[in-house]
Amino acid sequence: MTCGAAAGAAGPAKVHVGISASFVRSAAGALWVTDRLDNHVIRVDPVAGTVKWRVAVPGSPFGLAYGAGSVWVGSRNAGRVTRLNAVTKRRQARISVGSSPYALAFGGGSVWVSNEGSGTVSRIGPKRNKVIKTIRVGGGPNGILVAFGKVWVADYGRGRLIRINPRRNRVERRITIPKADWTTASSDALWVSSETGKIYRVDPATLAIEATVTVGANPLATTLIGGKLWVPNIDDSTVSVVDTATNSVTRTIHVGGSPLAVAEAAGSAWVTSDFDGDLWRLDP
Repeated sequence: MTCGAAAGAAGPAKVHVGISASFVRSAAGALWVTDRLDNHVIRVDPVAGTVKWRVAVPGSPFGLAYGAGSVWVGSRNAGRVTRLNAVTKRRQARISVGSSPYALAFGGGSVWVSNEGSGTVSRIGPKRNKVIKTIRVGGGPNGILVAFGKVWVADYGRGRLIRINPRRNRVERRITIPKADWTTASSDALWVSSETGKIYRVDPATLAIEATVTVGANPLATTLIGGKLWVPNIDDSTVSVVDTATNSVTRTIHVGGSPLAVAEAAGSAWVTSDFDGDLWRLDP
């Protein structure tokens, strides 16, 4: 079944945020969007569907995380993470990490950063705003997630899902998943996006692959909404909605060019469009 933009959802179907709507996170009652081309982070009110403010972050801002009352933003071309106060938008710190930081996650009292260019993960301590550990994972780490007491890294470069023990700051296991890009957790599973057009369901305890779901072309930053996995497919400008109970696609929704990420806020799914700078609002 093919669906268009949200019918009956509150507010506009699209919010224009800038030149590029790259990644999006939902936190602290707002949506946070990076514009990697115009070098800004944008705060969007998801109820009104309006841009509240924007702040300049140089170096092609891309991945986002929220924690310790702050928004953390990785700059791909600067090898740096910027900490922003979520209320005042004041820059609180700039922290050097590895080369080409891709994604960020907050968990276990730390910010975790995947550095695609240097094949490392940086662990940042928010109390001192400094890197407290650099973990070598190799390859080209993309998506990063904290779940089930572990840190999970999707290594696109070598086609692996990597599990890090945060107590020891060490890689403890790896499994092969071709062109792994991103990982999202449900209550009992990990869902790994692969650029091959598939989503892999993985048992977090055994690391066994339990199911493989064919979605659109080049899926990336998924999110879980009401038991459904929303999958943005970059190369065919669609979102696949996967029922996690049946491991099957139940909807395909056409959106803007190059959707990279999905977030949930104010009862809607929000999808970035990297090509045209729009944030699409869809009815789940």
